[in-house]
Amino acid sequence: MAPSTRYALVAAALAQAATAAGVIEMPITYRNSYAMVSVEAGTPAEEHFLRFDTGSASTWIVDKKCAQGACNNYSGFPRVGYNLDGSSTGEQISNSSSIGYLGGKIAGPGVRDAFRTGDATWNQTFLNADESSWAQLPGDGFLGLAFDTISVGATHTVPETLLSEGALAQPRFGLYLGTEFNDTNGQPGRGALTFGGSREDTYVDGEMTWLPVMKDVAAREYQLWRAPLLKFSGSHQGADGQPAGRSRSWEGQTKSTGVFDTGAGTISVPTWDAYLMYQSIGWDFEAIMTGQHIPLCSEFNSTWSVTFSFAGPDPDAPAGSPDKYRDIVLTGDQLARPGFAHREDACYPPFEHGNDDGFFLFGAPLLRLFYTVYDFGGSKPEEYKPQVGFGQLKKEFKPPGI
Repeated sequence: MAPSTRYALVAAALAQAATAAGVIEMPITYRNSYAMVSVEAGTPAEEHFLRFDTGSASTWIVDKKCAQGACNNYSGFPRVGYNLDGSSTGEQISNSSSIGYLGGKIAGPGVRDAFRTGDATWNQTFLNADESSWAQLPGDGFLGLAFDTISVGATHTVPETLLSEGALAQPRFGLYLGTEFNDTNGQPGRGALTFGGSREDTYVDGEMTWLPVMKDVAAREYQLWRAPLLKFSGSHQGADGQPAGRSRSWEGQTKSTGVFDTGAGTISVPTWDAYLMYQSIGWDFEAIMTGQHIPLCSEFNSTWSVTFSFAGPDPDAPAGSPDKYRDIVLTGDQLARPGFAHREDACYPPFEHGNDDGFFLFGAPLLRLFYTVYDFGGSKPEEYKPQVGFGQLKKEFKPPGI
């Protein structure tokens, strides 16, 4: 049977199963500090562990040869490659495309096949990577969760695929990263990725803070989960016991932006802002950079904090009123990550530098402190009014030591 005919025969049944799903819960497993979810692909189905990434769009899975040694694997975990020829429901849809990341590069043709997780089944497009430099990745690929506009190889993201089929109860996905961020010993941890809904009632203490997502300035389209940043400010207790601090504001100017990226392992900022930010919390950035000062975990305490002020409409103000600050506050004790310089008593510096001017990247060190909701605001691209919501975690869901 020809692949196109074979695909046509199963498409209706798979779409019907996806439509019935409504809300899809995906438990999170950690391997070597990588947060991953499990999906089954193909017929017969094979399980694949994928790193979910709101900083990229196209899902990809290594192919059989790549998994069996054609691509380097130093992770300590075996990989399961997708086998297009061995799947009765798979078909190739495009020639090879490539994706470059900060940590690696992959390439492969676009394919379409059945995806399954829990009770949900749907048709999903993804890249079948026959090239991958992700040698340390303890899994089989990525689950891209940015916007379709930056997908490659005729692929579409999982949430936008499900939205186009009317398969989700709500046009959003929610994320709780759990409490164990290194290894969950082969089993899912407490974390969960929820498509088609969000679990504020379960995880959130108080109200959500909502930030509007902005379009890429040049392309004039939604690409990443990016919000306009108006100001940052830091404060600490000075030597005289009095409050001290510094700040920088972009209000009334070209705004800075913050991207919320589950695939990033740090909070990274522009170099100039890194100097100012460290000054604001009473630290010597140059000494850290040159190795003259190793930050001890005892220095990560509640006497210092950094506030990121994002733009957000005031729902109680008249139309056309100025944006209202939406603050995300991080205290020193929340940012402690032991293991810096191979020492348990030393913690990783809270902020990395090197980004382009105005670009702030907020990864796992921030996201693990909140319940996060990524809301498209509509079921079709022309209806999108996306926003990202942050909720303070209830005590029983907070990371250890917070």
